[in-house]
Amino acid sequence: MQITEKKGLVQKGLCAVEGVETNGIHTGFKAQDKDLALIYFPDGATVTGVFTRNKVKAHSVLYDMKMLKNFTDFKAILVNSGNANACNGLNGEEDIQSMTSALAKKLNIESHEVLVSSTGVIGEPMNLKPFYTGLDSLIGGLGTDTSTSAAEAIMTTDTVPKELSLEAEIDGHTVHFGAMIKGAGMIHPNMGTMLGYIVTDAGLPQADLNTALKSAADDSFNVMTVDGDTSTNDTVLLASTNKIMLDESHAAEFTSVLTALCQKLSQMIARDAEGATKFVTVNVINAYSKSDAVSVAKTVATSSLVKTAVYGQDANWGRVIMAIGNSDTDYLDPTTITIKFTSGNDEVLVCHEGLAVPFDEARAYEILSAADIGIFIDLNAGESSAQVWTCDMSLDYVKINADYRS
Repeated sequence: MQITEKKGLVQKGLCAVEGVETNGIHTGFKAQDKDLALIYFPDGATVTGVFTRNKVKAHSVLYDMKMLKNFTDFKAILVNSGNANACNGLNGEEDIQSMTSALAKKLNIESHEVLVSSTGVIGEPMNLKPFYTGLDSLIGGLGTDTSTSAAEAIMTTDTVPKELSLEAEIDGHTVHFGAMIKGAGMIHPNMGTMLGYIVTDAGLPQADLNTALKSAADDSFNVMTVDGDTSTNDTVLLASTNKIMLDESHAAEFTSVLTALCQKLSQMIARDAEGATKFVTVNVINAYSKSDAVSVAKTVATSSLVKTAVYGQDANWGRVIMAIGNSDTDYLDPTTITIKFTSGNDEVLVCHEGLAVPFDEARAYEILSAADIGIFIDLNAGESSAQVWTCDMSLDYVKINADYRS
């Protein structure tokens, strides 16, 4: 199986897949910048999704979960930024009904063929006047050249739109995948993450698409963290236009390609995290079990003390072993732990068998000065491994979140 990322396709984003139209405009949910996006499937698409496990769920999440349980095929995905439509009570539910009904009427489709996502401030009532004012422009500007305007419209604190397209050989066919995603903060996913939209022309039944998406999310979005907070709105939707129907025996190959795509998207988010100056990969090897490896990697990647040390380029391995000890593991022996800091082919050993080892502080500082660094942890307790992507935590992270509503 060959997976190819082409620059021309990357520029098209979602529109690299035939049967997908997109647009994004500014309406007024935000003071400026685009804030309303539409993904349209004229011939329909089979859709599945994964969502936040936060016990407080946005109205759009609850709505989409219900729709996907009752229906398999959809024609539109509507996304607004600037307002999360979360914790708005009955008004929040009614706003979704109003938005889906109005869009469906304009597109001459059924309202149950529309899925909805929102992102922005939690607990702020929605003002739908901008939506109604901009609806004709949103639909009238639908196109197949690129999805960049839609990717821009779903951004909040992101600094750049995030799009990606791949093609792969599956079951003797060249199939295509396109994606856009947003996210820079409030990110510590559990089964879903941020807002992500993936389309493909490779067709499989909804149940198989769902199995593939859950598997891909576990090996990508669910092993990526920015700040340890899981959003109320986390949503990833996978849509197939069914232009190329695959034999169900090739579902594993499909999942492999989807996972590769999701991993690239996850890394895009970690690199663009709020205030981040470094992309960090936490590698854990020789854990007692896979769950232990993931738990250790996530705990280290989420630790504010580890992340601030990385920002300060301080090879303070004591913070790393502290975080390891806070993980939820079945078996952990502190006297077998080895820790290294890495960058490219350079590395510095700072801890062996749970004890300090002499190292060159200047060299360690230089390694931690790189834009891409690694924290390598050998637990010497088994044969399982895991990798989690994260970032450092800078002063700008505090500034961005201190001023978020203003």
